[in-house]
Amino acid sequence: MATRLRRTSELISAQRLPEAEVELLAAQGVSPSDLRVLRLLALVRFKLGRISEARQVYRQAAEVAVDDPTIRLNLGLIALKLESFEEAARELEAAVRLRPDDRRAWSYLGYAYARNGQHAHAATAFRRAGQHELAAEMERASAPVSQQADSAAVEYPAELLGPEASRAAARGEATPRPLPRSDDTPVPLFGTGADGGMSTAMSAGMSAMMSGEMTTLTDFTTARLLSLPAAASQVSSLGQGVLCFSATADTHVRESALLVALGGPSLSSARRRTRGHLSGQSLAADGARFLRVEGGGELLLSSPERERGLVAMSLDRDVFYVQEDRVVAWGDEVVWESGSVPGSHIALLQFRGTGRVVILAGSGELVAVRIAEGDRFAVPSARLAGWLGRVVVQGHPAAVAETTPAGLHHVTCEGEGVLLLSKHGEHR
Repeated sequence: MATRLRRTSELISAQRLPEAEVELLAAQGVSPSDLRVLRLLALVRFKLGRISEARQVYRQAAEVAVDDPTIRLNLGLIALKLESFEEAARELEAAVRLRPDDRRAWSYLGYAYARNGQHAHAATAFRRAGQHELAAEMERASAPVSQQADSAAVEYPAELLGPEASRAAARGEATPRPLPRSDDTPVPLFGTGADGGMSTAMSAGMSAMMSGEMTTLTDFTTARLLSLPAAASQVSSLGQGVLCFSATADTHVRESALLVALGGPSLSSARRRTRGHLSGQSLAADGARFLRVEGGGELLLSSPERERGLVAMSLDRDVFYVQEDRVVAWGDEVVWESGSVPGSHIALLQFRGTGRVVILAGSGELVAVRIAEGDRFAVPSARLAGWLGRVVVQGHPAAVAETTPAGLHHVTCEGEGVLLLSKHGEHR
């Protein structure tokens, strides 16, 4: 059984999902109640787009492991995807009962409550998730109509509404989407705008200053105050465009995106890694230096660019290539190396394994395009933000070098995986 499961994991990692399903069905025939088999079979069917079948397998798993919070979370996320919000709330309520400190489960539960019109319950759930701005919006939504005239529209977490950009949120866990989709390309765990938006108090203070009125120092600082969690989850949004990122082994962070490192970890200049070996060259380009974090602690991150926000993603034995100038931080068991887009000087970072990566992306800027075996795409080099999976990228010289200073007009992409393309790409 162990050998078959290892083989299945390799097939899933290689995106050979139909073959993985055959292996799992054979394993299930031998051991129908094996929780490992049921989890993987549900994951494969989810990735194949057979969501209802995945839900049925997770329900079988729930009968085997009644008190497993992850299974309940998965059932809740699938119900969200299928827009069965009452069912989602029931499953997510069970998940938070079993694991009260799971902020992600509380966040999704808040979303389920909101879609059911239970704004007061949603506010409580969002506060348990540490998402105080969303909680305040829900509290305003639950107030009498006469008090809502000037309320802003509710903005739900980007992991539920944002563009698709990465692999599944956590190991073997489904990812919800508000609208049905036919592909399995997951969405980010967390996304925040570059500015994070204004709270009501901050907006009032800014309006007063614009009109020449005076605001007190207390009001000015209170409107900008971040609520630091007592025990942060690995990645959590603090509002106002700030992410809290828990530093672990081999954590790296872009210096220009680091607001503060809580706990006083040691910070040193990061070096490039090529072919598994660290070089003497600093990991920096165009003044954007990376730091290596030692000693744990919490990192508060903000976008160094006005037009782009932070998107945190979870890798689960994935292979992910992304332009270096988009990378903000990474940690956990992710293995990384420096490189470049073939045929050009556009710097890339390659990530493999399991862990977290935070990148920069504008609202609606990135689109994902699937590439299957036998496909061959030509992509303008300025558009290629990254790719994941077994994709082979080859560069081609520009037809007229004078019009493309980088000396590259386009790249060709073949293999199996997903391309991340920028709708706002600029010639480099």
